[in-house]
Amino acid sequence: MAQAGDNGRFAAFKHHAKVHSFRVSTAFLTWILLGATLFYKPEWVRWALRTGTHAIEAVGDALPGYWGAQAEIVLRELGGFLWIQITAAILFVRFVFWLIGASWRRGRR
Repeated sequence: MAQAGDNGRFAAFKHHAKVHSFRVSTAFLTWILLGATLFYKPEWVRWALRTGTHAIEAVGDALPGYWGAQAEIVLRELGGFLWIQITAAILFVRFVFWLIGASWRRGRR
């Protein structure tokens, strides 16, 4: 027979599993969408790369000399630029799903 504490732990585990399955599925979906974009619309990827490069240069130019150079090196040369794009895409996909969920919950009331 299950005790009251066990039910609480199961509910916490269930919530934890839902949160992480959402995170993994949105990350996986984003990678699929990025791959499809690279295959079908490579000009969008080119535009994103150029826009990101200009943004990194703007950040580097806005900071004082030494710090601007350091920030530009970190963001561009050490791989931060690629991961910033992927993270931004994942956040965008999650935001879209959040909007859909919020509007669906609001419509049910």
